[in-house]
Amino acid sequence: MLNYLKKKCHINLLFLAILFSNGCAYHSIEKLKSTPNNNNQFSQALSDAYLEFALYEMNEMHDEIDASYFAEKGYKARTGQEVLPELINNWDIDIIFLDEVNNKRMELISTLGTNRAKDFPILSARTQLGFDCWLEQLEESWQKDHIKKCYDMMNKGLITLSQSNINHNKDIVEKTIIKKKNTKKVINEKEEIKEIKEIKNIVNVDDKLKFEIYFAHNVYKLNNDIKYSIKKIYDNYIGNNNFTIEVIGHTDRSGSEQYNITLSKLRANSVKKYLRSLGIVEESISTFYFGEKKPKILTKDGIKEKTNRRVEIFIEKNIN
Repeated sequence: MLNYLKKKCHINLLFLAILFSNGCAYHSIEKLKSTPNNNNQFSQALSDAYLEFALYEMNEMHDEIDASYFAEKGYKARTGQEVLPELINNWDIDIIFLDEVNNKRMELISTLGTNRAKDFPILSARTQLGFDCWLEQLEESWQKDHIKKCYDMMNKGLITLSQSNINHNKDIVEKTIIKKKNTKKVINEKEEIKEIKEIKNIVNVDDKLKFEIYFAHNVYKLNNDIKYSIKKIYDNYIGNNNFTIEVIGHTDRSGSEQYNITLSKLRANSVKKYLRSLGIVEESISTFYFGEKKPKILTKDGIKEKTNRRVEIFIEKNIN
């Protein structure tokens, strides 16, 4: 990514880490997600595409700089601002690719300048994302499969949008893209559900009951199964509020140290919030968060380990 973007993000990271215990990428993505949709279908589709890519860059590639950058592009699209394909001069691309990149950018702008973006907002948005992704990958230049994947997304989109008979298949084209996205989403959700284990009573530790919740990668919100299990704990152990509760958040080592501190805090606070919703008083609950510092299983940096993505709940009976 550009040096000035790196400097900007590093400064913001330091500032936000001090003030908000947050990172550039997380802040930008949450801002985009909390922004209301607009009435322009292409702008909305473009913001959704950039959000998807920003989440991928943050969660899978752990590239908070690019994640923040593309989330900001998504925010501009969602707020109705014009968002153009990436400027070539903004990226450090090998000279051998410059002519091809320049030609593709002109072709893309020409195609989107017709009614294609209006008539085919989802396909047009993903074609523009493919171009931007292609430039980003060309600059990094080491993941050949990613370069090809982004190029194919852009090029196939351009080919489809240029077809003279595409207007006769308008609904089919857009619905096919939506169906592919939704199918992928369902598969991802099923995989995520597999990784989220029910709360289980582990052991008595120093006269405290200990329970653990396991989370999917980069997840901190509680699903209905987890809420149901917490409710059972509440009904069986702490309904009378005669207990002191400690809630401790943890992560694996797949993100940056600062990001993992924030994520573990969010996990602990999610559990606390739900316990509070059940009627447990604020004074009975203490929260702690350690990020990646107290793993159950030791791993190398950058490794995903579901056993370490957890919240521990300690329940100790008050002696009156």
